[in-house]
Amino acid sequence: MTNENVHPAKCKQCNKPTSSVLVCDYCHTLNPAAATVTDYFTLLGLPRRYDIDLQELHRKFVALSRHAHPDFHGGESPEVQGLSLQISAALNDAYRALSDPANRAAYLLELLGGKSSAEDKSVPDGFLNTMMMLQEAMADAKTGGDQDELGRTRTVLVTQRDGLLRRIAKLFEDYQEAVACQAVTTDILNEARKQLNAVSYVRKLLSQL
Repeated sequence: MTNENVHPAKCKQCNKPTSSVLVCDYCHTLNPAAATVTDYFTLLGLPRRYDIDLQELHRKFVALSRHAHPDFHGGESPEVQGLSLQISAALNDAYRALSDPANRAAYLLELLGGKSSAEDKSVPDGFLNTMMMLQEAMADAKTGGDQDELGRTRTVLVTQRDGLLRRIAKLFEDYQEAVACQAVTTDILNEARKQLNAVSYVRKLLSQL
């Protein structure tokens, strides 16, 4: 995954310093090396961590999308227009991944070398029993048309999801501290995968309500 040697200190077109790996801050010339950038955090000029500033994410996405959009480069060469299309698509993918907390956690876990959901399907202890009881309550409420019970079940599931996401955020904090201390991080990443698997389960149930 390419993260380095793509960020020019100065724009090759106007020779001014630029803060983005994608497009010059001043003349808005696209960086040809941008086509090699696959790290979503790098694309959007954000630190590679879970607790990013969502307002900053949105601000950078809007600004970069505006200057990388094909309409902005409509009068330029076919090569530049093609690069514009590629960058715009990559920005959209990056924003979708990083703006959603669960997607961001899954993406970051992948970058850090953690296991995928296909490699590790485990969930926290006791989680499946809790979910089975909620599924039974959902089924009974749907059969009986009990909207109040469905609402209560939704509230419980949302609380479960939010709690899992808070634990994931703490695990990524622990990961940063472990890296700083040169400690082993495998157990932290494995636990993050468990919590993410649980989030996916809860989100699936929420989608059925």
